Amino acid sequence: MVARVTLQTVADRVGVSRTTVSNAYNRPDQLGDELRNRILGAAQELGYRGPDAAGRMLRTGRMGAIGLLFTEDLRFVFTDPDTTQFMLGVAETSALAGTGLTLLPVPLGTEVSETAVPYVAVDGYLVFSVPIDHPALETVLRRGKPVVVVDEPDLGDATSFVGIDDRAGAKMAAEHLLGLGHRKIGILFGRLSLDKSPGQRSRAEVHRASIRVARDRMCGFEDALLEHDIDMENVVNWEAGGNDPDSGRHAGLDMLERHPELTALLCFSDQLAIGAAQAGLRLGRQLPNELSIVGFDDIPRAATWDPPLTTVRQPLVDKGRVAAELLMEQIKDGGTRRIELPIELVVRASTAPLSDGQRAS
Repeated sequence: MVARVTLQTVADRVGVSRTTVSNAYNRPDQLGDELRNRILGAAQELGYRGPDAAGRMLRTGRMGAIGLLFTEDLRFVFTDPDTTQFMLGVAETSALAGTGLTLLPVPLGTEVSETAVPYVAVDGYLVFSVPIDHPALETVLRRGKPVVVVDEPDLGDATSFVGIDDRAGAKMAAEHLLGLGHRKIGILFGRLSLDKSPGQRSRAEVHRASIRVARDRMCGFEDALLEHDIDMENVVNWEAGGNDPDSGRHAGLDMLERHPELTALLCFSDQLAIGAAQAGLRLGRQLPNELSIVGFDDIPRAATWDPPLTTVRQPLVDKGRVAAELLMEQIKDGGTRRIELPIELVVRASTAPLSDGQRAS
C-alpha cells in the first residue's frame, strides 16, 4: 500500500517545519524565493498537491481569492485597452501572492441578485470604475469585506482608493490646446451616468453626472478654459454613450456635423479620441491641420495611431498592481489608504497650432 503524501512528508524531505511548508502555499511572502521553490519542487516530486483548500479556509477564514467588480460584460476586460493594461497589473500581483482572481461583471440592466456578487467566496473586492448609484456597489459594501476602489467612486475614508488627479490631467489637456491658439473646443465624454444615450449635453448636465471622473475632468477643462476667458456656455459638450472607438466615431460625426466651427476636441479617453479622429477624416478634416484632438490614458495604440495621439498618460499597469497590493495589505492588516498615481501630458502629432485659415473662419 502506497503511503499517503502529507504536509509532513514534504517538510521531512526538505528539512523544514510543517509551518514553513504551509507558508509556501498560503503565505508565500513569508519565504525567500529559493526556499519556496525548493519546497514546491519537493512537493511536485512527491506528488503532493498542496493543503486542502476547504481545511485551509476553515483554519484561516480566508478564501484565497479576491473579486474584481466592473459594470460591463465579461468581454470588456479582454478587449478594452485601458482595462487590459489594468488587469495585467492585477494579475501580476495576484500571481506573485498565490491569490485567485474572480471576475464579477455586472453589465447595466443586470439584476445584482442574479449574479455572483452577493455570494461569491472572496476575501475582498476591487471596485473598478463603478458609478456611485450602481446597485452592485451597495451589495459589495454591505458584505463588510475589505474594498479598494479604483477610479470610481470616491467614498472618502470608508474604503481604500487608487486613482489619479483627473481634474489636473484634464486641465493639462485643455491648456495644451489653448496654448496652440484653439478657442472653439469641443469636449467628448464617454458616459456621464448609467443612462447610455448619446447626445449634446449642457454644462449643468455634465456637472450633475453620477460618474465622478466625468465631473472632475469637466472641472479641469473648465479651470483652463475660464482662465482664458472662454464662455463655458458656448463650449460643446457631447456624451458618446460608450468608451470605444465606435462610440467615438458616431458621436464625433454628429458633433462635428452640427458644429463645424470646432477646431479641436478634448476627449475623455484615447479610445474616443481615435473614433473622433476617424469621424473627422470621414468629414474631410485633416489631422492636425484642420482638427486637433487630445485623448486621455496613453493606451499602447495611442503611440502607433496615424497621426500619433497627444494624450494624458496615466500608469495603467501600475494602477492594477498597486490596487491589488493595497487590497491584499488591507485583507491582512486592516485599515484604509489613498494612493494617487502620477500623470503627464504626452505631446504627439494629433495636435497643431491654430492655422491662419481657422483663425479667419
